[in-house]
Amino acid sequence: MPNMWEMTAEMAKQHEQQGSVWLKLANDGDTAVVVFLGEPYPREVCFIGGRCVGFDEKLKAQGHKPSLRITYNLALYSTREVKVLERPTAFFDSLMEVRAKYGLEKWAFEVKRHGAANDPKTTYSILPECQLTPDEQQAFQRLHLHDIQKLHAAEAAGNGGGSGGPSPAATSSAKAGEPVDVRLAQAMATALKALPREAVDRFLQKFSVQRIRDIPASKAELARAFVDSLVAEYSAESVADVDPFGP
Repeated sequence: MPNMWEMTAEMAKQHEQQGSVWLKLANDGDTAVVVFLGEPYPREVCFIGGRCVGFDEKLKAQGHKPSLRITYNLALYSTREVKVLERPTAFFDSLMEVRAKYGLEKWAFEVKRHGAANDPKTTYSILPECQLTPDEQQAFQRLHLHDIQKLHAAEAAGNGGGSGGPSPAATSSAKAGEPVDVRLAQAMATALKALPREAVDRFLQKFSVQRIRDIPASKAELARAFVDSLVAEYSAESVADVDPFGP
């Protein structure tokens, strides 16, 4: 019989991940199975008042010293939602090792946190979880990536903390309860109309709405990324269903 405590904890983690473009591995033992996408984005930062801020000449003149952090686009293997993860150079060194041995485009990897929240000695392991099929590789590579530079710029404008992602103010400038932009809603509707009804139902169920225009603006980026992942998924299935010997 399944342990309801464990099941509920896992569901809570999934719902927490849905509210942000940033991948959150906040506690010891937290894991995510992901596919790394695109290229890394390095930047020099320093910690001021408990916040991670971009390093500049002003901070240099004040005597602060920078450290390097690298941000990545990656997709959750189970849902193909594109997330963003920022980690220090030790994580990058580990990723370079698995990249050389396995190739990032061919595998889904388990990323696991080793260390409690706010523990400066926290480390992360990266282990191969499963090899992607050729169709899966194509589907993941077609996913729309987040503009990391713009995310960091929004984070700075909103005075968010970079250690785990931007503050709620940086995630969206929209007021609470404000609906998604009409043009974006129309674009998502057009994309979803070309997909099977199953895909539309998955979208509506995920965001707990009956109409696309009811998506809150705070989840606009997540909704757009999910639509992109659905388009890539069902496009890959259509290609796979083609009879090579047909007329």
